Amino acid sequence: MFLPGAATAQEPPIELPGLRVEGSRPEILRAAQALAAVPGGTGLVDAEALRIGRLNTPADLFQLQPGVLVLTAFGGIDHPRLSIRGASIQRGGDPGGGRGILFLQDGFPVNFSDGSFDFVEFLDPAALDHAAIFRGGNAFTLGATTLGGAVNLVSPTGIDGPRLARVEAGAHDYFRAQLSLSATDGPRDVFFTLTGFSLDGWRDYNHQESARAALNFGWRFANGWTNRVYLSAMRSRVEITGVQTLEEIAAGSTAANAFTKLTQTGRDTKQYRIGDRLTRQFANNSTLSIGAHLAYVTYGFIQGPNITFANNTDGGADASWTLRGEILSRPSTLTLGLRAQLGRRDQHTHPNLFGAGSPGTPGPMAARNRLVAENVTVWLDHQFALGHGFTLVTALSAARANRINDNLLDTLSGSADSEGAAALLSRLGVRYERKNFQWFANVTRNWEPLTWDAMLTTLAPRPRSAQHGITAETGVRGTAGPLVYEITGYRTWLRNELLVCTDAVGAPTQFGNADRTIHQGIEAAASIDLLRIAGLDANARGHSLLLRAAHTWSDFYFDGDPVWGSKDLPVMPPHLLQAALQYRHASGWHGGVSLTWQPRGGWADYANTRRAPGYAVVGLSAGYAPKKGAGFFLDLRNVFDRRYVSGINSGIGNFSALPPASGDRARFFAGEPMSLFGGVEWKW
Repeated sequence: MFLPGAATAQEPPIELPGLRVEGSRPEILRAAQALAAVPGGTGLVDAEALRIGRLNTPADLFQLQPGVLVLTAFGGIDHPRLSIRGASIQRGGDPGGGRGILFLQDGFPVNFSDGSFDFVEFLDPAALDHAAIFRGGNAFTLGATTLGGAVNLVSPTGIDGPRLARVEAGAHDYFRAQLSLSATDGPRDVFFTLTGFSLDGWRDYNHQESARAALNFGWRFANGWTNRVYLSAMRSRVEITGVQTLEEIAAGSTAANAFTKLTQTGRDTKQYRIGDRLTRQFANNSTLSIGAHLAYVTYGFIQGPNITFANNTDGGADASWTLRGEILSRPSTLTLGLRAQLGRRDQHTHPNLFGAGSPGTPGPMAARNRLVAENVTVWLDHQFALGHGFTLVTALSAARANRINDNLLDTLSGSADSEGAAALLSRLGVRYERKNFQWFANVTRNWEPLTWDAMLTTLAPRPRSAQHGITAETGVRGTAGPLVYEITGYRTWLRNELLVCTDAVGAPTQFGNADRTIHQGIEAAASIDLLRIAGLDANARGHSLLLRAAHTWSDFYFDGDPVWGSKDLPVMPPHLLQAALQYRHASGWHGGVSLTWQPRGGWADYANTRRAPGYAVVGLSAGYAPKKGAGFFLDLRNVFDRRYVSGINSGIGNFSALPPASGDRARFFAGEPMSLFGGVEWKW
């Protein structure tokens, strides 16, 4: 099996593009080996390696990951637009606007049962051990069927989890504190982490705060079974400062959007989760994993003229069995999987009485809905060694989804609005391995059923149905001396792509299907140790000077649409380049410089009438991070204090045949100005 820089008995570092970790971290090694067997684009994030700077947001976690785009809105724990291969990039600002990507926490879905997600509810980067990214159809073996693929967020355990106390502080009244504890007692282990965060933000009406706690404990039984229980709780409160015009951003305005401040737009969220997983490695070299989870999320969301209260309960079960052996004297790996998920949301919406002088106060109930989502997915994945370095990968998945919207306030309708869909999906892939080189290719069908917001939003003039398509991709990865690289190219032919338009406060105003669209792009990453190029025995001297870079090219457009022809889809920038030069010494000293460059921004509307400008932002960092004891860091973001656009709301009304609205100019989120952060950490 190919693995760039794989660990040997002497445990040298593992090297992947943008990632360098020591061979003594078994969880990272196992994750890297699993990703190397995937015949397509993948990524691995070592959260421990990111602790040399601020680690609080999705943008902090997914930096230098090709194909993963994070467009921030207001900093902190806001609702960024996270997209893989264009999935969910035109999302709304509601707590379920994300879709098209399956997020797993230790193998359990953290998406709502309808497939939607939002980061406020679950993502604490500093509480993770690592994240495994499966772009597009490469998530097939996890039971994901959507365009964007899947991300599995893996928690530390009591066996390898850190014991630390950490405090971060900095610009815009940023403060974050974390306590993590781990312990083992014979066959038992436990890990606990507690985080508190607050931020006033660089704009008016931008306060955010959250508290998160997570606990997992495991037992290793004498009969070979292992059981692990996961518990987590979260509470957050966010003021949503709103979008700005390009002119306001260029002028460095810190004012909140007048309408969002007038209406007191914001969100208050609570979440509780429990999961249990049983695993066993059998004598015939097979592995069985069985899990069940339950989640409860409640939120109040003030979004302009409306206030929504919702209680969401999700439960599910999953099982997977993997058999490693031989067929016709050749290596074979067979995986069978099943995931079932059921969710119900009870929500009611009220008018916001801001016009009566009481902003944030709910008026009489205007709508009440009971939303139900049911999902069942069964999949089979088989890898078979053909010989001469070739491995054939075949997969098949069957999925069924039901969505129900029961309008409890409309006594005239007499029945619920329901949508059911099913799909049989296939995947064919191949990989070729020779020494430190791998070539891969695959063709995969993808499918995405409706989410609840699609059922609740005005649909005219477009129809409403499940999205589906075919993706073809190919690429190479490997090592050449001190260079580690991965390059993936893909093209997706989509039918019925689910698209959304929003208003100035991020509320969806139209939700429907396009006819045909194309998503294509290139995802590339590389890293090189410059000291090894210079002929220095860097490993022996205990230091490195690592240059890393990641480039994402995205070309998404309508394909002969009756209204838009071949215009580009909004929000997604054509190119995103990230680079970092980082010096590290084995004693713990480190320092570096980073660059984020977006030559051109994305369009703000489907008519392609207004585009965000490009930008380049430079960062500096330095600090001391020993394996044990006290350390510190300084992290300076946006060194030259550039004014730039970090995210976009796709334009109101422009998904229909109507021209862009004349007042539809406030569509943009301002990027973080020059900001200095620092932190101290004690490990024991």
